[in-house]
Amino acid sequence: MKQPSTNNHWKVNLGYLIVAQNFFLFGSSAVFFAILWYIALKSSSGTWMMLTTLATSLPQILISLWAGTWSDRFKRRNLLVIASIFTSVFTIVIAIFYYFIDRNLWLLLAIAAIRSLGNGISTPAANSLLPELTPKSHLTQANGINQTANSILLLISPLVSGYILGNLGIIYVFVIDLITSIGGIGVLLLIKEPVVKKIQQSEAKGSLTQITKGLKYTFANRSLFLLMLFTVVGFILIAPSSQLSTLFVKRTFGTDVWLLTFNELLWTIGAALGGIFISLHSKINNKIKWIALGFIGSGFCFAAMGVVKPFWVYLVFMFGSGICMPIIQGTTNILIQETVPTEWMGRVFSILQIVSTGIYPIAMLFFGPLADFVAIKWILVVTGLLLVVAAIGFYGRFKSKQFYIN
Repeated sequence: MKQPSTNNHWKVNLGYLIVAQNFFLFGSSAVFFAILWYIALKSSSGTWMMLTTLATSLPQILISLWAGTWSDRFKRRNLLVIASIFTSVFTIVIAIFYYFIDRNLWLLLAIAAIRSLGNGISTPAANSLLPELTPKSHLTQANGINQTANSILLLISPLVSGYILGNLGIIYVFVIDLITSIGGIGVLLLIKEPVVKKIQQSEAKGSLTQITKGLKYTFANRSLFLLMLFTVVGFILIAPSSQLSTLFVKRTFGTDVWLLTFNELLWTIGAALGGIFISLHSKINNKIKWIALGFIGSGFCFAAMGVVKPFWVYLVFMFGSGICMPIIQGTTNILIQETVPTEWMGRVFSILQIVSTGIYPIAMLFFGPLADFVAIKWILVVTGLLLVVAAIGFYGRFKSKQFYIN
């Protein structure tokens, strides 16, 4: 794998990427929280939570494999710019229609779906661009800094979203998103992307062919196959705590917007600490162990969230689950970035995106309607304990073996 130059110019490019990505993240997360909370407060329905999850995640599944191929074939910076322009234009058009013409919740789902398409294109491109810009010896710190910056903005965005939603109206959240998107695109254009090996035009026999090659490459390797398989199981079990926590807070503790805000706030404070933990390491050894520990910690926290009653105690375990998530995601990203050749990386990351965040809509087809008949607390307890068992089994399979790429 060709590594970027080790002179200081890579730090400038990396800084541009992190700043741009966090511009987009701030706007996107503000929109996400606003739509999620607005629908939860208006509908109080597990089925509507399921539909929101489908709108947020399903389009990513549909576009991700193609996006991974595009990332391995074209300039990743340009893909990020195109995806951001696409997302921003359609978001503001539908938002204006919603605000001035028809206050239908289905229009908010349409916005969520459009943004999901954009994220499906940008996520594998961004995850693959980072190791292009960063020397291999600095990948762990670069990912940790990025995770920390993500978490800090995720700490601010629910506060901003909650304030705007409670005092000004949802349309102003979309205005904030438009402003941050313009800023992010401007910063992205400053990046000078290095020349790395891509799918050659003579080898590009069509996206479907390249998608098939990417799937064969990923699943023919035992280590990658086991990682993806466990990720499917792990994120299916994470889905209820991730997608139903808003509804759980509303049903258990009340309908005030500040309750929903603190629910996200404590999670993001924890996530910021998890990101800082990664950034403090120049290298993380035995990444499989840390991935498993992250899932085990998450499982214990989810189970505890289901049985505790005072809101502040619930927030303690939500905080704990926040610490675990960047350890899971950051360590997994580093593992792939350090081992997968760059010409395959976009497709591998697109598959990872599908089996992680993309698995939510499939899981919520079951958990969403179930939440209208079974108390959410019991769903959290059972899935949390199952996650602990699954993570211990995953680590056991790798305990005496090294993660490697054929």
